Amino acid sequence: MKEPVYITFANKIAAMIDSGIYKAEEKLPSIRNLHKENGLSIGTVLQSFNYLLDKGLVISREKSGYFVNHSLGKRLPLPKALPASLSERSVHIDQLLQKLRINGTSRNFVTFANALPDNRLLPFNSIKRAIQQTSRDSSGNYLKLESRIGNQELREEIAKRSFLWKGSTHADELIITNGATEAILCCLKAVTKPGDTVLVQDPCYYGIMQVLEALDLKIATIPSHPETGISVDDVKEACEKLAIKACVLVSNFNNPDGASISTEGKKQLAEFANSHQIPLVEDDIYGELFFKGSRPDTIKAYDTDGWVMYCSSFTKTLVPGFRIGWCAAGRFTYDVARIKSMHNGSTSNFSQRVVLQLLSSGSYERHLQKLRLELNKNLIRTTSLIEQHFPKGTKVTRPKGGLVIWVELPENINAADFQEKAFQHEVSYAPGELFSSKGDYQHYIRISYCNLWENKVQKALVKLGDLLSAFSESSAA
Repeated sequence: MKEPVYITFANKIAAMIDSGIYKAEEKLPSIRNLHKENGLSIGTVLQSFNYLLDKGLVISREKSGYFVNHSLGKRLPLPKALPASLSERSVHIDQLLQKLRINGTSRNFVTFANALPDNRLLPFNSIKRAIQQTSRDSSGNYLKLESRIGNQELREEIAKRSFLWKGSTHADELIITNGATEAILCCLKAVTKPGDTVLVQDPCYYGIMQVLEALDLKIATIPSHPETGISVDDVKEACEKLAIKACVLVSNFNNPDGASISTEGKKQLAEFANSHQIPLVEDDIYGELFFKGSRPDTIKAYDTDGWVMYCSSFTKTLVPGFRIGWCAAGRFTYDVARIKSMHNGSTSNFSQRVVLQLLSSGSYERHLQKLRLELNKNLIRTTSLIEQHFPKGTKVTRPKGGLVIWVELPENINAADFQEKAFQHEVSYAPGELFSSKGDYQHYIRISYCNLWENKVQKALVKLGDLLSAFSESSAA
């Protein structure tokens, strides 16, 4: 799918803003000059500016032209990546998760703890039409049990989308699951036994650690940096020194630190997995939610012998409640399908058919284009408020996709302890401890930017920042 010229040109300007060539509040070249210098029509240049306006990167001033958004001026440092020691340990995350308070009962309550898009950002009318169309099938085929690997047509549509990330996945390799978490669980169960050690990046999404805990697996970690991601050398060293039976790595926009693995890193990881015959479970649940350029590639795209097991879902992008995920399990396809079948049978037939309608009609792709714009605007707004209202010394990530921001607070704030105070003021977040197997990140928090942006959301984030600032100042006094 070729990218429109106006988006390509807009991304070029966005990259120049991001690199500091054009600074906050600086005037951008005029439409007429850009038209002459780049050989583009005035209409195309105007479309590019409108696209940048939608993304919140530029502002328009009447009779003066376009300027870089002033809110992009203050850039806080990146959170510190903590060193991870090469050791194996058991996982005990579920008990901590039970203490997490996310949602209040008041209409004014706002949560920044959920990494799920607000229902109002989803394509409600398209979903409604797809449900109606599916239910009109007079044969009643949607009432039957689907095969254990999932609807054939849906798997074919998903396989077609693999070309967007330079892949060539075949429908026969795909298994439809109840979300990406089940896909990861089935993949790990196919290649490990209780007591085995699995390598993950740190910080790590707590859902992955829940899977390891449920399967009675040990965990080993390597550090993740929010800008550069993981080091392939760290993966190799861990596999040389420890008895690693499988790796679980997030290729794009890791939850919570937003880190992505470079294309070269993905190639090297695929080559390493294949040459050393180590199963690599790739979690790419956020890959469709990119804000710049084209859809990022995957480790699976460079898999030659089927040792990479690719997992994703529509939970974060389309219909969270349907829980439609999938995996491309490579050489382990039969074993993963067998485990999926024994685990809970087949995934909902009706839900699969509704998602199929949304994909085949083009509704999903149109929705993604709108969703990416809204999320990117939310990211800019959220970052700006954190810069203005959070305590002195705060550090924040600058993700290029996904749904969350990783925030390092001053060390005198224990995020888990402070959670109760925030809850009393009708706001919540995810404390950093949830993303560590050994209780690290006590002064870190994860903030999601996937709410529908409204006055209530803005006020809640300002309130949270002011509460944290007041507490930090009083503790330091």
